[in-house]
Amino acid sequence: MRRPCNNLPGAQRTAAFRPLPAHSCAPTACNKCLCPHTSLASLHTAASCQTGTPIRIAASTAMNDRLKCKIGPSILNADLSQLYKESQRLLDNGADYLHLDVMDGHFVPNLTFGAPVVKCLRSKIRHAFFETHMMVQNPEQWIEPMADAGVDQYTFHIEPVKEIIKTCRKVREAGMKVGLALKPGTEIDAVRQFIDQADMILIMTVEPGFGGQKFMTDMMPKVQWLRHNYPLLDVEVDGGVGLNTIAACADAGANMIVSGTAIINAPDQRAVIASLRETVESSIHKCSV
Repeated sequence: MRRPCNNLPGAQRTAAFRPLPAHSCAPTACNKCLCPHTSLASLHTAASCQTGTPIRIAASTAMNDRLKCKIGPSILNADLSQLYKESQRLLDNGADYLHLDVMDGHFVPNLTFGAPVVKCLRSKIRHAFFETHMMVQNPEQWIEPMADAGVDQYTFHIEPVKEIIKTCRKVREAGMKVGLALKPGTEIDAVRQFIDQADMILIMTVEPGFGGQKFMTDMMPKVQWLRHNYPLLDVEVDGGVGLNTIAACADAGANMIVSGTAIINAPDQRAVIASLRETVESSIHKCSV
């Protein structure tokens, strides 16, 4: 078991933000509540603060210094017989993290790999950020194995989970960040009450389970809602994201980009990753000025 972290979410360490005019990207925070261990999502909650005087965080600080573009290739369509070499090549070509799709054959019809494979990959790649996208029926079952395998962020789907807050707490206690994922058919209202428990929200832009599907543009209003209400929250999109669809994702407010086929099959992976990054960073910059 990995050493538990102290990155506690929600009400235990809360910072309150007051509503801003629609044209402003800079949130307002309490100058006594900006604890470095508070999850970013909890910094965005609109509530009354009893502990200090509201201050405005400069847009350049809020957006440029804290909201970062991160490109995480999905290895689902890579040559899994060469998993280490394929993964290292992606990192060498500019990837910020690796997005590892774990499927159990129940929550989704496909079956991929589990903690033993992730642990083997971690033994070869010691310092890269690993996010596991847990497309599984019982996410709680795999928290400890994935933590032991060296996973940094545990992203699970909320649809099959009855006790989401409890599961989030167990993920944090195991020393991992929390990601909450929504299938295309799941409305944003289903996750609203749990956002303060998360470090990241994943909006699926295809049905989970298989790579190479067509991008679903009608998922962008979910991303827009998250970015409008949670300016500093990491918002990830996954499914059909490539050079032809990245602009829609960036304009909606996504800053964490999962791209599989478009990167894996590209003759020049570095150029594709750089182009995706440029589009997202341009969008972040527009919001910060």
